Amino acid sequence: MSKNTVFNTDTFLLEDPNELISTDKWQKTVNLLAKLFDAPAGFLVQYTEKGFQVTIASEQESNPYAAGIIIEPKVNIFCRRIVETRQELYVNNALIDNCWDNNPEVHSDGFRSYLGVPVFWPSGEPFGTFCVMDYKETNYKATYLELIRHLKDILESDLSLLGAYAEMQKLAITDPLSGVHNRRGFNVLAEQRIKLALRTKTTLGLLYLDVDNFKAINDQYGHSVGDNVISLIGLVLTKSVRQSDVIGRLGGDEFVALVMFDDQEDLQAVKCRIAAALCLHHQVEQLPLFTVSIGITETNDSTTISDLLEAADKDMLQKKRRLAL
Repeated sequence: MSKNTVFNTDTFLLEDPNELISTDKWQKTVNLLAKLFDAPAGFLVQYTEKGFQVTIASEQESNPYAAGIIIEPKVNIFCRRIVETRQELYVNNALIDNCWDNNPEVHSDGFRSYLGVPVFWPSGEPFGTFCVMDYKETNYKATYLELIRHLKDILESDLSLLGAYAEMQKLAITDPLSGVHNRRGFNVLAEQRIKLALRTKTTLGLLYLDVDNFKAINDQYGHSVGDNVISLIGLVLTKSVRQSDVIGRLGGDEFVALVMFDDQEDLQAVKCRIAAALCLHHQVEQLPLFTVSIGITETNDSTTISDLLEAADKDMLQKKRRLAL
Protein backbone atom coordinates (compact mmCIF):
# COMPACT_ATOMS: atom_id res chain seq x y z
CA MET A 1 0.00 0.00 0.00
CA SER A 2 1.35 3.42 -0.92
CA LYS A 3 1.93 5.89 1.90
CA ASN A 4 -0.14 8.39 -0.03
CA THR A 5 -3.10 6.09 -0.59
CA VAL A 6 -6.40 7.87 -1.16
CA PHE A 7 -9.27 5.57 -0.25
CA ASN A 8 -12.55 5.49 -2.10
CA THR A 9 -15.90 6.25 -0.52
CA ASP A 10 -16.22 2.72 0.85
CA THR A 11 -13.38 3.43 3.27
CA PHE A 12 -12.77 6.06 5.86
CA LEU A 13 -9.65 7.96 4.89
CA LEU A 14 -10.20 10.82 2.51
CA GLU A 15 -7.10 12.84 1.77
CA ASP A 16 -7.54 16.44 2.96
CA PRO A 17 -5.44 19.55 2.32
CA ASN A 18 -4.94 20.28 6.01
CA GLU A 19 -3.41 16.82 6.54
CA LEU A 20 -5.34 16.39 9.76
CA ILE A 21 -5.34 12.69 9.04
CA SER A 22 -2.14 11.06 7.87
CA THR A 23 -2.20 7.56 6.36
CA ASP A 24 1.53 7.44 6.97
CA LYS A 25 1.01 8.05 10.69
CA TRP A 26 -1.61 5.31 10.90
CA GLN A 27 0.69 2.91 9.08
CA LYS A 28 3.51 3.68 11.51
CA THR A 29 1.14 3.18 14.45
CA VAL A 30 0.11 -0.28 13.25
CA ASN A 31 3.75 -1.19 12.55
CA LEU A 32 4.69 -0.05 16.05
CA LEU A 33 1.87 -2.08 17.59
CA ALA A 34 3.11 -5.28 15.97
CA LYS A 35 6.70 -4.52 16.94
CA LEU A 36 5.96 -3.78 20.59
CA PHE A 37 3.86 -6.93 20.91
CA ASP A 38 6.48 -8.95 19.01
CA ALA A 39 3.55 -10.13 16.89
CA PRO A 40 3.69 -11.30 13.26
CA ALA A 41 0.66 -9.22 12.29
CA GLY A 42 -1.13 -6.04 13.32
CA PHE A 43 -4.17 -4.41 11.75
CA LEU A 44 -6.61 -1.57 11.62
CA VAL A 45 -9.81 -3.15 10.32
CA GLN A 46 -12.88 -1.24 9.20
CA TYR A 47 -16.38 -2.63 9.33
CA THR A 48 -18.32 -1.81 6.17
CA GLU A 49 -21.48 -3.07 4.49
CA LYS A 50 -19.28 -5.39 2.41
CA GLY A 51 -17.62 -6.89 5.46
CA PHE A 52 -14.43 -6.43 7.44
CA GLN A 53 -11.82 -4.60 5.41
CA VAL A 54 -8.14 -4.60 6.33
CA THR A 55 -7.48 -0.88 6.01
CA ILE A 56 -3.96 -0.83 7.45
CA ALA A 57 -1.78 -3.95 7.76
CA SER A 58 1.61 -4.14 9.49
CA GLU A 59 4.42 -4.31 6.95
CA GLN A 60 5.98 -7.68 7.75
CA GLU A 61 6.61 -10.75 5.62
CA SER A 62 4.94 -12.83 8.33
CA ASN A 63 1.64 -10.97 7.82
CA PRO A 64 -0.61 -12.95 5.44
CA TYR A 65 -3.25 -10.24 5.07
CA ALA A 66 -2.56 -7.25 2.85
CA ALA A 67 -4.35 -3.93 3.12
CA GLY A 68 -7.52 -3.86 1.06
CA ILE A 69 -8.77 -7.41 1.50
CA ILE A 70 -12.35 -7.84 2.72
CA ILE A 71 -13.76 -10.70 4.81
CA GLU A 72 -17.49 -11.23 4.43
CA PRO A 73 -19.57 -9.95 7.39
CA LYS A 74 -20.99 -13.36 8.39
CA VAL A 75 -17.62 -15.14 8.69
CA ASN A 76 -16.74 -16.12 12.26
CA ILE A 77 -13.63 -13.99 12.78
CA PHE A 78 -12.32 -12.26 15.88
CA CYS A 79 -13.07 -8.74 14.62
CA ARG A 80 -16.71 -9.64 14.06
CA ARG A 81 -17.05 -10.56 17.74
CA ILE A 82 -15.70 -7.16 18.79
CA VAL A 83 -18.02 -5.22 16.49
CA GLU A 84 -21.04 -7.22 17.66
CA THR A 85 -20.26 -6.94 21.38
CA ARG A 86 -18.55 -3.51 21.26
CA GLN A 87 -16.05 -4.95 23.74
CA GLU A 88 -12.33 -5.65 23.57
CA LEU A 89 -11.32 -9.26 23.00
CA TYR A 90 -8.27 -11.22 24.11
CA VAL A 91 -7.95 -14.85 23.04
CA ASN A 92 -4.59 -16.23 24.15
CA ASN A 93 -5.14 -19.68 22.61
CA ALA A 94 -8.03 -20.11 20.16
CA LEU A 95 -7.35 -23.85 19.77
CA ILE A 96 -8.78 -24.60 23.22
CA ASP A 97 -12.02 -22.67 22.64
CA ASN A 98 -14.66 -24.43 20.51
CA CYS A 99 -16.32 -21.17 19.48
CA TRP A 100 -13.41 -20.57 17.08
CA ASP A 101 -13.61 -23.98 15.38
CA ASN A 102 -14.91 -22.42 12.16
CA ASN A 103 -12.69 -19.33 12.27
CA PRO A 104 -10.59 -19.34 9.08
CA GLU A 105 -7.97 -17.14 10.73
CA VAL A 106 -7.28 -20.02 13.12
CA HIS A 107 -7.79 -23.18 11.09
CA SER A 108 -6.76 -21.94 7.64
CA ASP A 109 -4.14 -19.29 8.38
CA GLY A 110 -2.73 -20.74 11.60
CA PHE A 111 -3.30 -17.89 14.05
CA ARG A 112 -3.70 -18.91 17.68
CA SER A 113 -3.71 -15.65 19.64
CA TYR A 114 -5.72 -12.46 19.10
CA LEU A 115 -5.92 -9.17 20.99
CA GLY A 116 -8.18 -6.44 19.70
CA VAL A 117 -10.07 -3.35 20.84
CA PRO A 118 -13.10 -1.66 19.28
CA VAL A 119 -12.66 1.66 17.49
CA PHE A 120 -15.64 4.00 17.27
CA TRP A 121 -16.67 6.92 15.11
CA PRO A 122 -17.39 10.17 17.00
CA SER A 123 -21.10 9.31 16.70
CA GLY A 124 -20.54 6.17 18.78
CA GLU A 125 -21.07 3.81 15.84
CA PRO A 126 -18.40 1.12 15.43
CA PHE A 127 -15.65 1.96 12.99
CA GLY A 128 -13.93 -1.41 13.35
CA THR A 129 -11.02 -2.83 15.31
CA PHE A 130 -7.37 -2.26 16.16
CA CYS A 131 -5.65 -5.58 16.77
CA VAL A 132 -2.61 -7.88 16.83
CA MET A 133 -2.48 -11.59 15.99
CA ASP A 134 0.09 -14.26 16.73
CA TYR A 135 0.75 -17.80 15.54
CA LYS A 136 1.62 -18.91 19.07
CA GLU A 137 -0.14 -18.81 22.42
CA THR A 138 0.42 -15.53 24.26
CA ASN A 139 0.20 -14.24 27.80
CA TYR A 140 0.09 -10.46 27.54
CA LYS A 141 0.56 -8.45 30.72
CA ALA A 142 -1.85 -5.75 31.82
CA THR A 143 0.51 -3.04 30.56
CA TYR A 144 0.15 -4.42 27.02
CA LEU A 145 -3.62 -4.12 27.26
CA GLU A 146 -3.21 -0.54 28.51
CA LEU A 147 -0.92 0.22 25.56
CA ILE A 148 -3.33 -0.96 22.86
CA ARG A 149 -6.15 0.97 24.53
CA HIS A 150 -4.04 4.12 24.48
CA LEU A 151 -3.18 3.71 20.80
CA LYS A 152 -6.85 3.11 20.07
CA ASP A 153 -7.66 6.43 21.79
CA ILE A 154 -5.24 8.19 19.46
CA LEU A 155 -6.92 6.64 16.43
CA GLU A 156 -10.35 7.67 17.68
CA SER A 157 -9.06 11.21 18.17
CA ASP A 158 -8.01 11.27 14.52
CA LEU A 159 -11.44 10.01 13.51
CA SER A 160 -12.91 12.86 15.54
CA LEU A 161 -10.76 15.33 13.62
CA LEU A 162 -11.79 13.67 10.38
CA GLY A 163 -15.42 14.12 11.37
CA ALA A 164 -14.78 17.78 12.10
CA TYR A 165 -13.10 18.20 8.72
CA ALA A 166 -16.01 16.55 6.93
CA GLU A 167 -18.38 18.92 8.71
CA MET A 168 -16.29 21.92 7.79
CA GLN A 169 -16.28 20.92 4.13
CA LYS A 170 -20.01 21.68 4.17
CA LEU A 171 -19.48 25.13 5.63
CA ALA A 172 -17.99 28.31 4.32
CA ILE A 173 -15.08 28.21 6.75
CA THR A 174 -12.34 30.26 5.14
CA ASP A 175 -11.98 34.00 5.41
CA PRO A 176 -11.22 35.05 1.82
CA LEU A 177 -9.19 38.13 2.76
CA SER A 178 -6.74 36.63 5.28
CA GLY A 179 -6.78 33.04 3.98
CA VAL A 180 -7.32 31.58 7.47
CA HIS A 181 -10.45 30.12 9.06
CA ASN A 182 -13.34 32.45 9.69
CA ARG A 183 -15.04 32.52 13.09
CA ARG A 184 -17.29 29.58 12.33
CA GLY A 185 -14.50 27.43 10.96
CA PHE A 186 -12.21 28.30 13.85
CA ASN A 187 -14.82 27.38 16.45
CA VAL A 188 -15.50 23.96 14.89
CA LEU A 189 -11.81 23.01 14.71
CA ALA A 190 -10.93 24.57 18.06
CA GLU A 191 -13.62 22.60 19.87
CA GLN A 192 -12.26 19.37 18.44
CA ARG A 193 -8.68 20.32 19.30
CA ILE A 194 -9.66 21.10 22.90
CA LYS A 195 -11.36 17.71 23.27
CA LEU A 196 -8.24 16.02 21.92
CA ALA A 197 -6.04 17.99 24.33
CA LEU A 198 -8.18 16.95 27.30
CA ARG A 199 -7.99 13.32 26.25
CA THR A 200 -4.23 13.34 25.71
CA LYS A 201 -3.57 15.60 28.72
CA THR A 202 -1.81 18.28 26.68
CA THR A 203 -2.09 22.03 27.20
CA LEU A 204 -3.22 24.55 24.62
CA GLY A 205 -2.72 28.28 24.57
CA LEU A 206 -4.91 30.83 22.83
CA LEU A 207 -3.39 34.01 21.41
CA TYR A 208 -5.85 36.82 20.69
CA LEU A 209 -4.50 39.49 18.29
CA ASP A 210 -5.93 42.92 17.64
CA VAL A 211 -4.35 45.59 15.44
CA ASP A 212 -3.69 48.82 17.32
CA ASN A 213 -5.43 51.87 15.80
CA PHE A 214 -6.61 49.91 12.78
CA LYS A 215 -9.29 52.50 12.02
CA ALA A 216 -6.60 55.15 11.67
CA ILE A 217 -4.80 52.99 9.09
CA ASN A 218 -7.97 52.75 7.01
CA ASP A 219 -8.71 56.46 7.40
CA GLN A 220 -5.21 57.62 6.53
CA TYR A 221 -4.14 55.14 3.86
CA GLY A 222 -7.42 53.74 2.53
CA HIS A 223 -9.25 50.45 2.92
CA SER A 224 -7.10 48.71 0.33
CA VAL A 225 -4.06 49.21 2.56
CA GLY A 226 -6.10 48.03 5.54
CA ASP A 227 -6.99 44.90 3.58
CA ASN A 228 -3.30 44.33 2.88
CA VAL A 229 -2.60 44.51 6.61
CA ILE A 230 -5.27 41.87 7.26
CA SER A 231 -3.82 39.63 4.54
CA LEU A 232 -0.35 40.02 6.00
CA ILE A 233 -1.49 39.00 9.47
CA GLY A 234 -3.12 35.86 8.06
CA LEU A 235 0.10 35.00 6.23
CA VAL A 236 2.32 35.61 9.26
CA LEU A 237 0.10 33.54 11.57
CA THR A 238 0.09 30.65 9.09
CA LYS A 239 3.89 30.67 8.91
CA SER A 240 4.47 31.24 12.63
CA VAL A 241 2.58 28.29 14.13
CA ARG A 242 2.51 24.54 13.56
CA GLN A 243 0.34 23.09 10.84
CA SER A 244 -1.62 21.24 13.55
CA ASP A 245 -2.43 24.51 15.37
CA VAL A 246 -5.72 26.30 14.66
CA ILE A 247 -5.83 29.91 13.49
CA GLY A 248 -8.74 32.13 12.56
CA ARG A 249 -10.01 35.61 11.89
CA LEU A 250 -12.92 36.45 14.16
CA GLY A 251 -13.80 39.56 12.18
CA GLY A 252 -12.43 43.02 11.51
CA ASP A 253 -8.82 43.15 12.74
CA GLU A 254 -9.19 40.39 15.37
CA PHE A 255 -7.29 37.12 14.94
CA VAL A 256 -6.79 34.06 17.14
CA ALA A 257 -4.33 31.17 17.23
CA LEU A 258 -4.91 28.02 19.30
CA VAL A 259 -1.50 26.42 19.79
CA MET A 260 -0.04 23.47 21.67
CA PHE A 261 2.84 24.22 24.03
CA ASP A 262 4.92 22.57 26.78
CA ASP A 263 5.57 25.52 29.10
CA GLN A 264 5.02 29.27 29.37
CA GLU A 265 8.33 29.97 27.65
CA ASP A 266 7.07 28.13 24.55
CA LEU A 267 3.87 30.20 24.48
CA GLN A 268 5.76 33.46 24.93
CA ALA A 269 8.14 32.38 22.16
CA VAL A 270 5.19 31.98 19.75
CA LYS A 271 3.96 35.45 20.69
CA CYS A 272 7.40 36.99 20.12
CA ARG A 273 7.81 35.13 16.83
CA ILE A 274 4.51 36.50 15.53
CA ALA A 275 5.32 40.06 16.60
CA ALA A 276 8.80 39.91 15.06
CA ALA A 277 7.47 38.49 11.78
CA LEU A 278 4.86 41.24 11.51
CA CYS A 279 7.54 43.88 12.08
CA LEU A 280 9.73 42.35 9.37
CA HIS A 281 7.01 41.77 6.79
CA HIS A 282 5.46 45.21 7.00
CA GLN A 283 8.74 46.61 5.69
CA VAL A 284 8.99 44.06 2.87
CA GLU A 285 5.38 44.66 1.84
CA GLN A 286 5.88 48.44 2.14
CA LEU A 287 2.95 48.80 4.49
CA PRO A 288 2.60 51.53 7.11
CA LEU A 289 4.10 50.67 10.47
CA PHE A 290 1.53 49.03 12.74
CA THR A 291 1.54 47.09 15.99
CA VAL A 292 -0.73 44.43 17.45
CA SER A 293 -1.82 43.76 21.01
CA ILE A 294 -1.74 40.05 21.86
CA GLY A 295 -3.66 38.52 24.75
CA ILE A 296 -2.85 35.04 26.03
CA THR A 297 -4.65 32.36 28.02
CA GLU A 298 -4.42 28.57 28.32
CA THR A 299 -6.69 25.55 28.70
CA ASN A 300 -7.57 23.65 31.86
CA ASP A 301 -9.70 20.58 32.58
CA SER A 302 -13.00 22.45 32.15
CA THR A 303 -12.11 24.85 29.34
CA THR A 304 -14.51 25.67 26.53
CA ILE A 305 -13.68 27.68 23.44
CA SER A 306 -15.96 30.46 24.73
CA ASP A 307 -14.00 30.58 27.99
CA LEU A 308 -10.71 30.80 26.11
CA LEU A 309 -11.88 33.58 23.81
CA GLU A 310 -13.27 35.63 26.68
CA ALA A 311 -10.13 35.27 28.83
CA ALA A 312 -7.71 36.00 25.98
CA ASP A 313 -9.80 38.97 24.84
CA LYS A 314 -9.66 40.47 28.33
CA ASP A 315 -5.90 39.99 28.47
CA MET A 316 -5.54 41.62 25.06
CA LEU A 317 -7.66 44.62 26.08
CA GLN A 318 -5.57 45.13 29.23
CA LYS A 319 -2.41 45.22 27.14
CA LYS A 320 -4.04 47.65 24.71
CA ARG A 321 -5.02 49.98 27.58
CA ARG A 322 -1.48 49.94 28.96
CA LEU A 323 -0.20 50.83 25.49
CA ALA A 324 -2.54 53.82 25.33
CA LEU A 325 -1.28 55.27 28.65
